[in-house]
Amino acid sequence: MMNYVTGYEYSGVNAATLAAVGVDSVVTFNQAVKNLGVAGKKLKGLKSCATLVRFSKNEKVEDEEGKTVPKPIYFSVFDASEVLKRK
Repeated sequence: MMNYVTGYEYSGVNAATLAAVGVDSVVTFNQAVKNLGVAGKKLKGLKSCATLVRFSKNEKVEDEEGKTVPKPIYFSVFDASEVLKRK
């Protein structure tokens, strides 16, 4: 499970999420529009295949126990093969 544009190999909970969905490569909406040249209107109606999480390096939040932890940032990804079909 990797990002089609950057080649980044997902790990941890994100890899498990993508394995459960059964996709090989994914892209974000912005990557599809900017890097792959797919018009935003052509992506209309395409369902995201998963919601992944990354953690901010700069922003911190307090968890339930009062500890300061990195802020989670959630983002949706799309199956790269489905996006390329709409190019």
